[in-house]
Amino acid sequence: MACIVNFTNVDDIVYSCDELSTGGLKTVYLCDKSDLAGIANGVTVNAAGEVTVIAGGLVSAGLDLVGLGFNNKDGFSNFTDVKTLNADGSGSAVPTIQLEFIRMGATLRTTLETIARPGAELVAFVETAAGTYHMVGYDFGLYAGTVDGASGVARTDKNRYQLTLIGDENVLAYTLDTANWGLVNA
Repeated sequence: MACIVNFTNVDDIVYSCDELSTGGLKTVYLCDKSDLAGIANGVTVNAAGEVTVIAGGLVSAGLDLVGLGFNNKDGFSNFTDVKTLNADGSGSAVPTIQLEFIRMGATLRTTLETIARPGAELVAFVETAAGTYHMVGYDFGLYAGTVDGASGVARTDKNRYQLTLIGDENVLAYTLDTANWGLVNA
């Protein structure tokens, strides 16, 4: 027996020349999943996958949030969210965030070692260059899949670290509107 898809409350997908389709990332914040869960009503998610952030903001409520500064024109940093479904009814959504940081310095190394902790469950808040906002890893957490450092071979090569955060969720990343995005780091 096939499952029924109810399109009653589903909006049409329309194309608009007025919508930004610019690729890339602008801002990424990261926190420990358990710290976010420890803030009573810190975030709530409705049935449509839209996030509401606690009045006053997450940082004001005591969340330790780290900003991940990167060059948004580095040709590497990106966010993908791939949902795969199988005929047997199983499936998953795999979010991936890749960021590049310049210079393999000691402070950056220490920060990346802290993030790349075995068993860590992280949540990321992502602002894309197209002006969309996402909460990634909320249900099961992200983990640091790789940290890749390279000095470069030639003078024109980058001296950099690259961080890849990966998750395994049931649904695509949740979305935030502009007002709730403003409360993430407030």
